[in-house]
Amino acid sequence: AVVSTQSTGEKAIELNPNDYQAWTLLGNWHFEVTEMTGSNKRYCRWFAGVEPPTSSYEKALECFERSDSIQFWSKNSLFIALVHLRMKQNELALSELQKLLDSTTIKTVEDFRVRKTAHLYIDKLANPTLRDRIKGLFFRDYLLKYRVPIQMDNTRSNFTEDSLWQQFVNKNRY
Repeated sequence: AVVSTQSTGEKAIELNPNDYQAWTLLGNWHFEVTEMTGSNKRYCRWFAGVEPPTSSYEKALECFERSDSIQFWSKNSLFIALVHLRMKQNELALSELQKLLDSTTIKTVEDFRVRKTAHLYIDKLANPTLRDRIKGLFFRDYLLKYRVPIQMDNTRSNFTEDSLWQQFVNKNRY
């Protein structure tokens, strides 16, 4: 499945080199493969009997920047900042996040979530708390592996009309 995602992205780019979504797909593939933990790689070798694919943050950054040059997409800019952060280029990550905040307006729920995530990363990078500074002393590269809490990644909107229904259900639980 992992290799088929890569081949699908490469085939889509071969058919239409100006497809920004295909470039983003391929960039996501490179990013996620690079982020694979050692236990995931061992699982691939032992249980699946497959040698895990290899990639780099540089390839992911190249794909994301190519996609961004074709058409701007706020989530793509967030990925560019994350790649810079993983490559220990904090100044570039901070400038990319600030550029993201300056150039986007909230039109969709996704824009809201991307801006909220960008605010969190900017706050962690620009104004670290005393706790974060101490963690940085003892746990090197703490901020590089910082992840936004999973609850932010859900796809359900907080602005749907069924919120009244949810309030009714929550009140009438047995």
